[in-house]
Amino acid sequence: MFKKGDNVVLILKPNGNLEMKKEKTNFWDEVPKMSAQEKRLQIEDLEYDPLEQRPKGRERIED
Repeated sequence: MFKKGDNVVLILKPNGNLEMKKEKTNFWDEVPKMSAQEKRLQIEDLEYDPLEQRPKGRERIED
């Protein structure tokens, strides 16, 4: 269910109906909003720091 403040995506279906879905969060978008303690807990849970990982393939972004 949706709650106040949720981001949503509208999808136009081939039959003309609209479908509304909650937008999925992206870890990389949330990092700046996390407190230092939240970041530490995420890193401990993952057992590595994703921000210190080097790109290995197609995830490279060309500037």
